[in-house]
Amino acid sequence: MRNLTVALCLAATLVACDKVEHTLDGKWQLETVEADGEIQVVDTVWYNFQTSLFQYQLYDAAHDVYRSNYGYKTLVEDTRLELELVTYGQPVESFLPYTDWTAPKRTFTIEESSATRLVLSDDGKRYSFKKF
Repeated sequence: MRNLTVALCLAATLVACDKVEHTLDGKWQLETVEADGEIQVVDTVWYNFQTSLFQYQLYDAAHDVYRSNYGYKTLVEDTRLELELVTYGQPVESFLPYTDWTAPKRTFTIEESSATRLVLSDDGKRYSFKKF
């Protein structure tokens, strides 16, 4: 009976450690954006997550520079991810034209989340990331 109790506690601990919150932490490279039946390959955008913090980073090939902006993430019910960029140095509105975001705040549906793959969707688009 004792061994069964220990095994159940261990299994519960392993399941609890596999929450979406833990798999989001780290740097994710955007691979594709799917919209209207078209798939666009992307390799110059990264989403970075650490606790409640968020960084949107991109490589601007036209100017040969990396650009980034910072903000916050909120996980809602393990299925929705709210991301908000804030003014950091420059106004957030000056960063948005380099992205496909129309506002500083977006709410994504988490379609898939594992240790190596993340799929988010919003506004008819599906974003597929790999762990960087």
